[in-house]
Amino acid sequence: MDIQKIATYGTAAAVVGTGSIVGGNQVMDKVNKGPERRRDATVERVMAELAPYIDQRIQQLVPTQTGAVVPTTKAPQIDYRNNVPQR
Repeated sequence: MDIQKIATYGTAAAVVGTGSIVGGNQVMDKVNKGPERRRDATVERVMAELAPYIDQRIQQLVPTQTGAVVPTTKAPQIDYRNNVPQR
């Protein structure tokens, strides 16, 4: 019986010690803003992967040339230095 109790207490102490170490690491991770850092790193990696694709799509969507500009009415030829329009 004594050996069994000693083994049980030793195992319990080891489990509690391991739990405190793991729990302490999680607390330190939260204090050092580990989750935010991992999230930011993931976002940066995704943006780096998508940047060439987005640039390519923008270049495909922007026309390479514009059409001819055709005015619908002829603009009046007024010399604004001599003739100031009334408001």
